[in-house]
Amino acid sequence: MTDHFDIIFPSVHLSVLDVNSCPADWTESVLRSATSSLRYSFPEAEVLRGKLLFKKYHIELIQLRTEEAFSLRFKVDQDRLFLLFTIQGNLRFLTGEGTEVITATENSFYPSHSRPEVYGTDIIKGSVVKALVISFDPDWAERIVRPYRVLWEALREIARSDRQFSILPRLRIDRMLGKELGEILDFNDPNIEIVKLKMRKKIAMVLKCYHEMLVISGLDRIYLAGLYILKNFADPEIDIQSQLQDLPMSDKTFRRKFRVIFGTTPYDYCVRLRMEKARKLINEQGLAKKEVCSMVGYTDLGSFSRTYRSYYRNEGHR
Repeated sequence: MTDHFDIIFPSVHLSVLDVNSCPADWTESVLRSATSSLRYSFPEAEVLRGKLLFKKYHIELIQLRTEEAFSLRFKVDQDRLFLLFTIQGNLRFLTGEGTEVITATENSFYPSHSRPEVYGTDIIKGSVVKALVISFDPDWAERIVRPYRVLWEALREIARSDRQFSILPRLRIDRMLGKELGEILDFNDPNIEIVKLKMRKKIAMVLKCYHEMLVISGLDRIYLAGLYILKNFADPEIDIQSQLQDLPMSDKTFRRKFRVIFGTTPYDYCVRLRMEKARKLINEQGLAKKEVCSMVGYTDLGSFSRTYRSYYRNEGHR
């Protein structure tokens, strides 16, 4: 059984110890059901990894204390869905080319989808970071969330898109969810099948919590608007304005929250998706701009060419 992801350290560690026989004195947190608990020491940092691995999901508690700025790389070999709970500290994620994807902030969590790649992670000087990572097979996750329409559609769509890395809205870890996470960390049983069943139920409960929080906050409407754009950006008749009708919030609030989640306005998000798709077709498939133009929602080659040049000049994506 192989890990869903691996961590690549920036340098050779000084030592590797078993956490159970040699615990760290700076944290009391532990994944009690872990089948592997290791403590890695570096000149400027310590990293603790408590890992529980099954075929369909991989649960890992990662804890890190560093005196200097520290970097890790995460290697993903297959399409995976992730739940990242940043319990303490901040983690800055980057693509293999060094483009920032997201900064996971303390006391927050979000689902995401990653295609095979090596991703970078930066931790600032003098940090203590505690993160619970749950990785699972996309098809398995789809079955679990099928009763929750918004989340089911969202996970299915990001898993089927050709984007390298996709993120759903980030939410705060509230008291109820914090209790669920505590139970995930504390549960153990000598019967591994009981552990497997218990953790499956806990993952399902956490996904249900995420869906409910998404709907209660009104962020589901914002994400559905983003999902509409993701699915239809290549259609020249896309009607973004239709997504702004009958909102449970003011238009100004909607646009502000959309920017928080997607990093830009609805219109510019559509442009971003078109330009990313266009670059992929041009650079990876060798297609000419006149061929790509209609494939990404443009009916006029001149307009497409100007937008393409302007986008990559202004955004520094060359």
